[in-house]
Amino acid sequence: MKKIITVVSSILLATIVSASAEIGVGITGAIHKIDSSGSETLRTSAKKTTADHDETIIIPEIFVEGISDGGYALGISYIPTREVGDKSRTDVADATGREAGTYKAKAELDNVIQVYLDVPLMEVAGFQSYGKLGIQHATINTKESLNSGSTYGNEDIFGASIGLGVKGDLTYGEGLYYKGELSYTTFEDIELHNNVGNSIRAELDSYAAKFSVGKRF
Repeated sequence: MKKIITVVSSILLATIVSASAEIGVGITGAIHKIDSSGSETLRTSAKKTTADHDETIIIPEIFVEGISDGGYALGISYIPTREVGDKSRTDVADATGREAGTYKAKAELDNVIQVYLDVPLMEVAGFQSYGKLGIQHATINTKESLNSGSTYGNEDIFGASIGLGVKGDLTYGEGLYYKGELSYTTFEDIELHNNVGNSIRAELDSYAAKFSVGKRF
């Protein structure tokens, strides 16, 4: 699936660039609020433990996009790592099979790649508004520290994004422009298994406020 998205996005980007005289390259500063919820099920007892976690982080990203004469923009953005959050707990041994000790869970989204399309909308108070549709791919990288010594693997996941923003030219610097955007991303459900048969299921959503500066060529 990752290869398919890469090939399709490359073809679409080449198409829009060939139909346009401009390509934009820039950097984005973003505040992300990440909501995650999940459960862990023990193999020995089938006991389920649930938890919710919210994390707010600031993340930079880079992007390149083709910009058509009609204001459409098809692009690719990249974030090397986006932390999901960490949480720890201390358990005591019980009859359900849970061992005593401190458990720390931590996860990151690595190599977050988004293919997106900006669709021009109406002007609002002199600003050109646009809607955004996007597809994201990332790798869930688990960095847990479990008292049992067991580990959970990593997994590739996909997400869908929608957003609304405004864009325009900056008054200084030739070819410079800005974009301000609010977006929402929901990722597919995650299911991980460790080497002793326990399992984790999780849901992950992200809300973001972004401000970008780019240059047209």
